[in-house]
Amino acid sequence: MTEVHQNIQVAKQFINEGIAKGNLKAFDETIEPNIPVTTGLSPAEPIQGIENYKQIFSKFADSWPVEYFVIDDIFGVDDKVVVRFTAKTIFKKDYYGVKATNQIVLLKEVHILTFRNGKIIENIVSAINFLFEYIMYPVLKDAVIGNLQTNS
Repeated sequence: MTEVHQNIQVAKQFINEGIAKGNLKAFDETIEPNIPVTTGLSPAEPIQGIENYKQIFSKFADSWPVEYFVIDDIFGVDDKVVVRFTAKTIFKKDYYGVKATNQIVLLKEVHILTFRNGKIIENIVSAINFLFEYIMYPVLKDAVIGNLQTNS
């Protein structure tokens, strides 16, 4: 098996077990300890390190459990694997002070994973999660808009 194919297998394990099922053991098995993660779950700055990533992600996974999950596309080249997926979640528990609504929310994300020696060393997440962002607006507006520079 080539290195790219091995990276794709590790990416599938991380996405299917770690992200879709909230299995933090999959994070430990697939991710380097000092990983930086650029994600909307930490809008003010990238997450630094696997322990911080697990803590932030587990709060999200607990509040927004996945009801349905599918990898729409996955491919790799050199040290990168790109995974595009769709998840159906339900807002079951209060999250960062926003009251749970039991709304069904579709999440569409792209994860660009960088590998070294069979482990994920960087994750850049891009998403089209408008309903999630709308629901979380009371928190996100301060985290995102509050950090915008002004021309004054």
